[in-house]
Amino acid sequence: MAPILIRAVIWMNLALIFYTWAVFSGRRQGPHTRHLIIFGIGLTCDFLGTTQMNHFALSYGKAPEWHNITGIASLGGMAFHFLLALIASVMGKSEAVNRVFHRVSLTIYTCWLIAFFSGAISGMLRMHH
Repeated sequence: MAPILIRAVIWMNLALIFYTWAVFSGRRQGPHTRHLIIFGIGLTCDFLGTTQMNHFALSYGKAPEWHNITGIASLGGMAFHFLLALIASVMGKSEAVNRVFHRVSLTIYTCWLIAFFSGAISGMLRMHH
């Protein structure tokens, strides 16, 4: 396996860990500064993993189009999600912001998981052939 792919897989798995931690602990406790920091780390890991995957795809063959679309949309969704968490934190966890944050939290996270697992499955299938 190429070193660039190994780095990408590590970054994406770190993103999965930090996103999951931030989303579910934030839902349980309400978004606090620590959740924002954990979420930001997840977003950074996602960006780095996506960048590495893009470099890998350009070097070794293009990823399936459907995964490109879901991957970019999910990264954008998580960035939007992070902004909602930031707003909730800055506004002192305003009740209206918290309701919106929790309403979209699982939806965006689920979309991100679909992109995460579709990429993993796609990559494994391509390596198998």
